[in-house]
Amino acid sequence: MTNPDLVTKRVEAETKQASILNSFEFKLNGQKITANDIDNKLEKSNDLGERKAVWEASKESGPALKPNLVVLRDLRNGVAKEMKYPDYFSLEVASYGMTTDQMLKTLDDWMATLRPLYLQLHTWAKYKLAEKYHQPVPKKIPAHWINNRWAQQWPDLVEAANIDKYFEGRTGDWIIKTAEQFYTGLGFSPLPESFWKKSDLYPVPADSKRKKNTHASCWHIDLENDIRSLQSIEPNARWFFTAHHELGHGYYFKAYSRPEVPYLLRTGAAPGFHEGVGELISLASSQVPYLQSRGILPKDFKPDMTAFLLDDALARAVPFIYFSCGTMPHWEADIYAHNLPADQWNARWWKYVGDMQGIEPPSPRGEEWCDAATKTHINDNPAYYYNYAFATVFKFQLHDYIARKILHQPPQSCNYADNKEVGTWLNNILKKGATEDWRKVLKEATGEDISTRAMAEYFKPLQSWLEEQNKGRQIGWEP
Repeated sequence: MTNPDLVTKRVEAETKQASILNSFEFKLNGQKITANDIDNKLEKSNDLGERKAVWEASKESGPALKPNLVVLRDLRNGVAKEMKYPDYFSLEVASYGMTTDQMLKTLDDWMATLRPLYLQLHTWAKYKLAEKYHQPVPKKIPAHWINNRWAQQWPDLVEAANIDKYFEGRTGDWIIKTAEQFYTGLGFSPLPESFWKKSDLYPVPADSKRKKNTHASCWHIDLENDIRSLQSIEPNARWFFTAHHELGHGYYFKAYSRPEVPYLLRTGAAPGFHEGVGELISLASSQVPYLQSRGILPKDFKPDMTAFLLDDALARAVPFIYFSCGTMPHWEADIYAHNLPADQWNARWWKYVGDMQGIEPPSPRGEEWCDAATKTHINDNPAYYYNYAFATVFKFQLHDYIARKILHQPPQSCNYADNKEVGTWLNNILKKGATEDWRKVLKEATGEDISTRAMAEYFKPLQSWLEEQNKGRQIGWEP
């Protein structure tokens, strides 16, 4: 790096953007609401008018964030060019040994292989939602019909898989301690005492003067034992799974914080590995046998396995691929690698949401809005989101190996709890950090290169069921 002035300007702009993002006050009908309030209303409201108002309120931060994001785009690209990369997106994807074009092709290939499953899910969902809201069946799903601000996941569509009632009476503290017990049961050591003293794990009241980023995260402060997490845990299934995910990062940090791993290599084998481990444990924590073993679901609970598989697909996996492989990385590649003019940002965002996700806004969204900027990562973790796509594909490969080769249980219904062999196998991946190429680590652990095979097989029983349900229905959203 030869331009300290450029770095200083970028740091100042990043700090400013974080301040705008974290202090933004959402309002609904003139009243302050938190991000958690927005999510809760989208989860619970059946009034389309209210849902539209809540969804629109969630997008109010975009115009406040856009001007400095334009500045940041140029500063980030400037820093990348100083490092001999053509642009910031190219700099980031280099961590996989790929160019921008190679990364986008990989992501496009994954979407293509999973598209038959996604089209079936999309069709089932739009018919289900049209019935719920007493509306004609649309081609594309209106964004405010989905219980997620970006339609990146489609939760709460499967009543038989909703287990929130089983968390009633639990506390946030119980959730995070249960998540830690998952790891100690596999043979990992407890989290350091400093984790409990220095983490920020619970929601801030709406009327509090203190502001915090409500996006869950985990941090390795000193590349040694100072591990902290930022969460807003509430007693429900979503936060139960999230707590398990975030501690996955923490235990990854712990595993490679050892003398044999140099400080510069104390990170994941690839960025998506970190997310993949968190997602793997989130998937494991959602398995019915595990929930029963922790006393959340009763021992005599008789799950509708199709319903649970459908919820897995909708709420945690398949639509997410089309957001994390499609909309997010393609839009960010456009603004960084192709310098898309700022007066085209919102139109391009909604083109990708429509073409790739099959979602449309409830009403036209002009360039006075910047709906991409309402997504935290666009601001404070740019050109990163494809890592979640890698994580999703990666987690199914690891889970498939654990279920079939170690547990000898079906991947759709298995229980890792207290299995030391699983812990040893997982630790052998984690403790390496970035000392070996990610392709080698994956191949040695599972015998496979990265692919969507395990993910497609996991949902194969569901796809057959969906095809039967969707007979006679219009599939997809093409004109």
